Amino acid sequence: MLTRDDIGVHLTSEVVVGGETWPGLSHTIEHPGGLVLVDTGMIDSTPELDAEWQANPHPLPQELVDRVAHVVITHMHFDHMGGNRRFPGIPIHIQRAELEDARTLDDFTIREWVDFPGMNYVEHDGEEEILPGVRIVPASGETRGHQIVVVETDEGPVVIGGDVGHSFAEIGEADTPGKKLVIELGAPVYLAHVWEPQVPGKAMPE
Repeated sequence: MLTRDDIGVHLTSEVVVGGETWPGLSHTIEHPGGLVLVDTGMIDSTPELDAEWQANPHPLPQELVDRVAHVVITHMHFDHMGGNRRFPGIPIHIQRAELEDARTLDDFTIREWVDFPGMNYVEHDGEEEILPGVRIVPASGETRGHQIVVVETDEGPVVIGGDVGHSFAEIGEADTPGKKLVIELGAPVYLAHVWEPQVPGKAMPE
């Protein structure tokens, strides 16, 4: 059985929003079936991103990259998928609708970062258990193909939520299917721009 300690938090980017620097966090799950990486963060930038977001990539260390057996992309915005190119041949789990939008919609992501030599996108249409105790679950809102990861631990389920909300206050608005889902789950949630997990609507114990 997995534990909460099997979930790791890694700074993989920083962007400036409204004059405030936001951390961009990727997460790992230490699983007997191999290390699972949720979102690949950024490894480089573009002049356009620098001008609009003051983007600051923080690539994952190579020793961690070498251990990754599965990648899950919550959604294809640039600060969540910019490192996909470091994982040729590794299964990258994504909702089919999300990959379609990343390849076809203007102003959705950095198009040239989507496809790369050796890419191994595994497209899903809905919920799927990718390893025992690790489920991807559609949670639309930020994008139509956004997904979360539900990890079964010895303390109950834990959610790796990506941008299901940029903050827990946003989740409390309950104005998207994804936000409503994580509220209903009542589990600790890790977000991509908040360091500490929290049960939506509740403060986590020290």
